[in-house]
This record gives sequence, C-alpha cells and structure tokens, in this order.
Amino acid sequence: MNKQLCRIFWAALLSVLLCACGGGYRRQLEQGRSQMERGQYEAAVTTYSAALEKNARRAEAYEGRANAYAALADHAKPYSTERNAYRRAALLDYKKACELDGGPEYKLTLTDYYLRLGDEALSEAEDDSALTHAYSYEIAGSYYQAALDLNPDSGAAYSKMVALLLAEDKGDEAAELLQRALAVTRTPALVRELEALRAQIDDREEQARRADALRILKGLPYYGNPEQCRMSAEQAVACARILSDGVRGKFYGFSGYGKPLYEKPVFWDEPYPVLGYGAYETDRGRVMLADLAGDGNPYLCLFSTLVDSNSFQIYGWTDGEWKLSAGEESWGGQQNGVLTALPDGSVILVETVATANRTHSGQTFRFRDGRAVVTESWYEARENGETVVRVTRDGAQLTYPREQWEVTTGVSPENWDLPYASFTDTLSAACPPRDMVSYLNQWAAAVTDGAAEYVEVPPEHSERHRMATALLHKLFVLDHLDAVRLCYVRLMDCNGDGMDELIAAFSGTYHAENGAACQFALYEWKNGGLLEHPGGTGFDELRLARNKTDNGRGVLGLELRGTLTRYAYTFLNGSEEFQADPTENRYEIVKHGQAAGIAESEYDVLRGQYEVLERVVDYHQLGEDRNYERVVTSLYNMRS
Repeated sequence: MNKQLCRIFWAALLSVLLCACGGGYRRQLEQGRSQMERGQYEAAVTTYSAALEKNARRAEAYEGRANAYAALADHAKPYSTERNAYRRAALLDYKKACELDGGPEYKLTLTDYYLRLGDEALSEAEDDSALTHAYSYEIAGSYYQAALDLNPDSGAAYSKMVALLLAEDKGDEAAELLQRALAVTRTPALVRELEALRAQIDDREEQARRADALRILKGLPYYGNPEQCRMSAEQAVACARILSDGVRGKFYGFSGYGKPLYEKPVFWDEPYPVLGYGAYETDRGRVMLADLAGDGNPYLCLFSTLVDSNSFQIYGWTDGEWKLSAGEESWGGQQNGVLTALPDGSVILVETVATANRTHSGQTFRFRDGRAVVTESWYEARENGETVVRVTRDGAQLTYPREQWEVTTGVSPENWDLPYASFTDTLSAACPPRDMVSYLNQWAAAVTDGAAEYVEVPPEHSERHRMATALLHKLFVLDHLDAVRLCYVRLMDCNGDGMDELIAAFSGTYHAENGAACQFALYEWKNGGLLEHPGGTGFDELRLARNKTDNGRGVLGLELRGTLTRYAYTFLNGSEEFQADPTENRYEIVKHGQAAGIAESEYDVLRGQYEVLERVVDYHQLGEDRNYERVVTSLYNMRS
C-alpha cells in the first residue's frame, strides 16, 4: 500500500473511532434524560457519571446529573442526612456546569436552584421539627444572597430576599434592598410583586409606629380607651406647645369670674391667686388627656394641686387649634362644677349655683367636637306656693317637684338609678405639665417616625423665680389675714446677696409662724424656702436702718413713751433692743423681754452701730398707699 493510501486509511479509521466514541457520550445523555422522565433518578446519576468519564468538560452532563441529585433530594426523608447530601451534590454539579459554560442558560439554572434551596430553608424555619428558626433563616439568606451575587439582575432573587428580611423583622434592610430591586427589575409581574412587598413594608412600619405610639399613650395619664385614640401628631404638638407656654407664664387665665387676682400672666405649675366668692390660691399643676366624648378625640384637662375640686380648665381641638372649652373656679360653696362619668364612659360637666336666698340653678354640659355644649338647664321657682324645678332639656320645658330633684348634682328622678362616678377619681394618674410635654413629644415622634416637630420641655424655674413666687404666695396670704391688716410692704436686699427680702408691716398684732406676736416681719429666701423673722410689738413707728458694722439692712421699731425711747432693731442675722430715758439718766439693754441697766457710754456705742435711713410707717397716721401693687409688679417682673 502506497503512502497516500496509508494516510487515507488511518484518517478514516481515526474518524470512525472518534464517531464511535462521541456517539456513546450522546447516547448516555439521551439515556440519562429518558431515565429522568421515568423517575429512575439513581440510574440517571450512574448514566450521567459514565458520560462524564468519557468527557468531563461538557456542561450538559453535569447539569443532567445535578437534576438527578435534586430529584433524589426531593424524594428523600425531610431533614435527613441523605437529603442534605443529595442537595450538596446537586449544587456542586450545577456550579460545575456554570463554570464550564458561563452562558445565561446555566447561570439561570444555578440561580433558580439557589432560590429553591433558600425557599426550602425558609419553610423549615416555620416547622417546629426542623432546625432552629434563626439557623434556617441564616441558611435561606445565604442561598438568596448567592443567587443575587451570581445574577444581580434577578428580580425573583430580590423579591425572595426582601420577603426573608421582612420575616426576620429587618424592615430597614428590606426597604433598602427593595429600592435596589425596583431599579434593576423590568418584568411587570415582578414589579407588581415588589410593589406589593413595598406596601407590606409600609404597612409593617405603620403598624410598628402605631404599636409604639400606643405603648407611649398607655404610659401617659389618659382617660378612655387608648386604642381608640384619634389624636393626630399635629394635635399632640399643639397640645405640648400650650402646656409649654403655660409653664412659661404665657397665659392670663380666665376673664371675669374666677380671673386671677392680678392682671399678670400666670405660671400653670405655680400658685396664683384668683377671685371668686372671696379669694384663694390655685394652680394648673396636674394634667391629663381625657376622651370626654367617648369618640376617640381627647381633651386637654388641667387641674389644681391646691384645690380638691372646682378649679380646672378643659381645652378641646376645634377649628384646627386647642381652645378653652370649659373651666371652673370655686365660689365659696355658692357655685359648684363637677365632672361626672356616665355609664358609657363619656363625661359631663354639671354646674350648680346657689344664690343668697338659697335658691338653686344649674346646667349640664356635654363634650362634642372639641366644645362643651349645654344640653340641659334648670332653676328653682315657686309655683302655687310650692318649690318646683323648671327644666329645659333638648328644647322641651319640664317641671319637677322640688323633692324629686337633686339640686347639688342636677340629677333628675329618671336618672337616679344610673351609676354615676366622679371623674375626679381618675386624677391620681394626672402628671405635671412638663412630664406631659415629654409624653406628647414621644407620641408625636412615634406616629410620624420622628418627623414631628419637637416642643422643648420648659426648664425648671430659676432660684430667683422661685423666690419671687414664694414671696407672692406669702403676700397673698398676708393680705387676707383675719382681723389683721397688711399696712405696708417693701422689697429690699437686706444682706447684699442679690436676692430681695420682703418687709411686711401690720396694723394689728400678727402672730408669726413661731407664735410670736409682732407688728412687722422680714421674709428671707433661704435654702429653697422662706424664713420668717418677726419683729415685735408696741411700736409707734417703723424705720429702715443700716448696721454700720456689716452694712446689713433691717427695720427699727421705735416706741416713744413719755421721756422713754425704745429701739428694737431686727435684721436677718439677729435682733437687738435697748432704751433710754435721758431725763432719768436711765439706759438699759433688753434681752428676752428683760431690761438690764447699762452705762450711758455703752448705750452710745450701741446707738452708734446703726444708721436710720428713712421712716416707712407711722402707726398714728396710716395712709392708703401700702406699696402693695408696686411690690406685686416687681415680683411678677422677676418671674418674666
């Protein structure tokens, strides 16, 4: 055989051998596919393995065997070692196929298997017989993340990862990933799915805000069902602002009956005097929110810490702002305003009035739409020689015998059996205004996810402010003493510490806190309270004096009795008293009410320690100018 024929022969033989070899690999692939269709998964694994022995660089054989392993895992016992081994084998073959052929088909197949494994792990998280939930969530997350790393454009991978983060209550991470998903996903169905997840995130966030807000609401003083509260963040902020202004002294209180004694701003958390039938002190130191109408819209209720009842203000939300709806001040028993809870939980205000001739009248208010509305009014009258009660109710005129009407509460006979309860029983839960400002800030922040305006909690009052308040309180008390008239007051820094002391003089005998009788007293702010320094009695004049030794200032009580002159100096650091009768050449120092003789020279030394500045009171010629209003104005200015 010549060389050319030899070359042709060997080429043909090689071609036949190659065709025979390649045909066996393809037949094994076909056989493996057929076995998969018949459910012969173990046989398919053997066949694909044989094909890979013939050609280990072909991706389709690895994919085929991976499908067979995956099918075996599906039919294995749940959570078994065998099943996990099949899963790992399938994943390794899918990865190898993708490594050999990085085309989109193999990447998509591996991505889908990652997602499938993640789904299985996630289902195990909800099965008590599976792994611990945290571990199953962790496995699912690793598979979903692997799918995203392999295929960053996979909308399905994003969708499943977002759902997993939601299941783990990682709302912030889910929301961030969702934004990335919507930026890369174009499939309409997946976009709709992701939008549904975004709605779920928004709903979860809203529910979390509501739960947080409800927790805060349940912690603050609230009358009614907190779960039905319909107060908005805007209302909460405006309410906090009103309370802040009240504590800062930006309110003048009521006008007309029940108004403050002075036309000056009042500080809600401090005592201030009011005029009713007589005068007394009150404040607005207790605060709570109350659903008075039972419709979920709370009212702002402020009560006194100094008066048990009949001293309160109620604000309701109407026309976009908090407005004063109702208020009461005591009237020495002549007027009575009582908040009463009805069986349905709503609250009414019953106001009764007794006149000088002992007749009664009254009206009932119901709270609606932020207002207090009169629903019933009544008064006592004489009819045919009998006392009756005439009532206007819902536009109708009714008449009751006097003995059938509770004049102190305004309760008609048809309502006698209703279990009325005093609303004041709930006041033990009320809190100071500053605390309520903090509560409302927290609540508004919770329902708006921190977007609400923050109302600054007013700082505690300064030392000078508290001193001025204490002196105002003392002035009010002294000005309403029985059988004693406050004839003169003055502010003066007696010891040079920058804080004023109050000098008060009386036209009668005043009994100090320690029981001592006196005609004047000095009041000093010390250690957070007022200290009283009583002066004594029997004086004809009061004069301001200065101690030359330490420059301290005080009051000289001067008594002129014939030729005898008595000097009684009262200062913050003590008192000293001595007297002289030059005609009798008699000089004495007085200690504890007992006089002891001293030499004239010693007397001159004592007299020389003091300087008289001015006369302030002449008890023989008391005028009308008590300096009272000027002192009050000065003290109010100290607090502004």
